[in-house]
Amino acid sequence: MTEISFDLQDELSPILRAGDLAECERRVSACLAALPRSPFHEILSLSITNAPEEVAAFFDEFFRQQPRDKIKAAYTEMNGFDINPGLWFCSPFAYKRYGGHDDYDWLSDWQSDDFGYLPILGLESLQRVYGSNAFHDERFDDACSVAGLLVVIRFQDLIRRSAPRMQELHFPLLATAHDYDFIYEVQPDV
Repeated sequence: MTEISFDLQDELSPILRAGDLAECERRVSACLAALPRSPFHEILSLSITNAPEEVAAFFDEFFRQQPRDKIKAAYTEMNGFDINPGLWFCSPFAYKRYGGHDDYDWLSDWQSDDFGYLPILGLESLQRVYGSNAFHDERFDDACSVAGLLVVIRFQDLIRRSAPRMQELHFPLLATAHDYDFIYEVQPDV
């Protein structure tokens, strides 16, 4: 990640905490559009195409396999997509306690077993960009980094759109991508 991406994350963190993913997406898209044209600008014309109903079914099945009274929080992250362009996916994790947003060390101590993953669809042409020489081209470092943050926000929005359809979500669900501390939280409708 470049400094521009870190600065954006710092600037947008209060907006993310307030749950305004649309504003986060608008600002990051505008930042990317203002940068010199690059192959990473491809993200501006793409969206994640997973159906929220299918995503909800995946998470509900995961939640059903956990001891019901033991889950106090759940977390999902995309894999390290920038260095794994062949397959972009997310994995779910369950926790016996909710550790909040002050220190994310608690996210490395999940109590659930491996459940598998859910492929993230619709961004395949951007995956090819990450797998190309453009990923290693210094001229595109800022665009690559900002595009990566936009991928994270679009993934978080998929989780936001899917959560109301999750029948088994009775605790906070946090979402980001591997190596990002830019974490979105969905609170269940109680």
